[in-house]
Amino acid sequence: MTMRTTLMTAGLLLGALTAPAPADVLLMKDGRIVEGPKMEQMEDHVVVHFENGDVKVMNDLVRTAIIEGGPDFVPQTDEEKEKFEKGLVPFKDKWVKPAKRDKLIAEQLEKQREAIEANKEHSTWGNRYKEESKNFQWEFTIPKHVWERYEGSTEAYYTIFCKDWRIKRDKRKAKLKINFFANRDEFYRTSGAGGGTMAYFMFLGDYDLCAYYDRTDPDGTEMVLFHEVSHYLQKLVNEDFKFPHWPGEGLAEYYGGASWDGKKLEVGLVQEGRLTEVMSDISAGKFVGLEETVKVDAYTDYTWGWTLVHFLMENKKYKKDFQEYFVGLANARGVSRTDGPFNLRAVTPEESLRYFKECLDVEDDEDFLALQQEWYDYIQNDLKISSSAGLEKAAISATRQGKLIRGKRLFGEAHEAGGMTANGLHQYAGMLARDGEHDKARAVWKEAIEADPLVADFYWEMARIEKDEAEKERLRALAKELDPEVDFWEIDF
Repeated sequence: MTMRTTLMTAGLLLGALTAPAPADVLLMKDGRIVEGPKMEQMEDHVVVHFENGDVKVMNDLVRTAIIEGGPDFVPQTDEEKEKFEKGLVPFKDKWVKPAKRDKLIAEQLEKQREAIEANKEHSTWGNRYKEESKNFQWEFTIPKHVWERYEGSTEAYYTIFCKDWRIKRDKRKAKLKINFFANRDEFYRTSGAGGGTMAYFMFLGDYDLCAYYDRTDPDGTEMVLFHEVSHYLQKLVNEDFKFPHWPGEGLAEYYGGASWDGKKLEVGLVQEGRLTEVMSDISAGKFVGLEETVKVDAYTDYTWGWTLVHFLMENKKYKKDFQEYFVGLANARGVSRTDGPFNLRAVTPEESLRYFKECLDVEDDEDFLALQQEWYDYIQNDLKISSSAGLEKAAISATRQGKLIRGKRLFGEAHEAGGMTANGLHQYAGMLARDGEHDKARAVWKEAIEADPLVADFYWEMARIEKDEAEKERLRALAKELDPEVDFWEIDF
C-alpha cells in the first residue's frame, strides 16, 4: 500500500498574495496558509467558506486568523458588559478602544502578509532559507516559524548529548549541515533518498543530514531528527570508527525519545511505538536474547536494542559501565579492532560481546543469564505504555515493513483506545477501505477530517468509496480546492 501525506506550503493554497482585493488569511501552527475564501471567527473555531463546502478549523490548530474588518464582539459576562459600556473591546488579553483594535489588527495583518510572502518566496529548494545556529547549518523550505521549533530543540539535544558523553565538535571543521525539506516528495526528489526512507545521515566526507517535515506528525519529525543527529554525535566519539549496529541504533532511539517544551529537553522517555512492538513479540512468545542483540545486526536493534540501552542508561548500577563500553569500543586500549567498511575501524561481533561482558562485569554464563533476566524484567515491569500513541506508532511501523495484518490490528487497538492523530486515522481508514469495510472507513475518515480539516487527501480518498455521485464530486472538488495535485498519488485499495 502506498500513501501520500500532502503538505500545503506557503503560497500553494487558494489565491495569490498579490490579489487586489483584501482576503481573509488563516496561518496554521504547522505552517500551512489559507487565503482567499471568506472566513468567520466563532468562539472555538474558524469557519472557512470554500466553494464546495464549509470547513470548520478548531482554534487550537490556528496560529493566526486575520479576518478583514475585524472581529465583532458580543459581551457575555457582567465584567465584559461593563468594559463594553465604557467603549472597550478585547484584543490579545487586553481591553482597548475599537479604533486601536482595528489599527493593531491592520498592523498584524501587514506583518503576517510579509511573513507569508517571505515563506512563499523560500518555499522552493532553489530559493531555500539558509540559517546558521550555534552548532548546525540549516537549509530548509518550511516556514521560518515552524523551523524555529526544530532549531531550538536540536540545539538543546546537542548540548545534552555532548555533556552526557563528554564529546565536542572539532571547531576547525564545518558545522553539520541539516537539509530540512518541506515534504516527503521534495525530500525524495532532491536528496536522492530511496522510497521509505524518512531521513539519513551521510557519515563520509563532509557530513550531511537530510530529513523532511511531516506536518501531520511534528513530534515524529522531531524524533527522526534527533535519531539522525545522534548518529552524527556518535561520530564525534571517534570519527575514524564505525560503531556496531546495536548500540548505535539503540542509543539513537534512546535519545530520539525526547520531549522539548520550548525551554527544556527531557531525554530517555519511553518510545511507546517501539515498546509496543517488543511487547507484541513477548505476547507471541518471542524473546530476543542478550547475546543475539549484541552480536547480530537486525531490525530488532531499533526495538529490543532500544530497551537494552534504556535499561542500562536508566540504571545507576549499569550506566557508567555501558558508557565505558560504548566509548571504549572506539577508543579503549585492549580492544581488538579490524579494518571495517569505508576505510573505518570496527570490531567483530565476538569482540563486541567480549568487551560488553568485561565492562558490565559479567564473569560467567550464570552472570550473563542473570543480566538478561534483569533486562527482561525491566521491559515487562518498568517500561509502560501510557497512551494510544504507542499503538499508533507501532501500527505505522508495521505497515511500513509490509506487515499489514499486524498493522491493521494495532491501528484497531489504537482507535479503540482513542486519541489517534489525523494521519494515523487516515492510514487506518485506507486499510479498512482496502479490505472492503467502507462504512467503517468512511466513519474513520470523518474523524480524521475533524482532527485536521484542511488535508485534501482525506476528502479525496473518502470520495472514492462514496456511493452518492453528487457527494462524491463535491468531495473531490473540495479536495482539489485544498490541493490541485491531490490525485497525483492515491492509496491503493
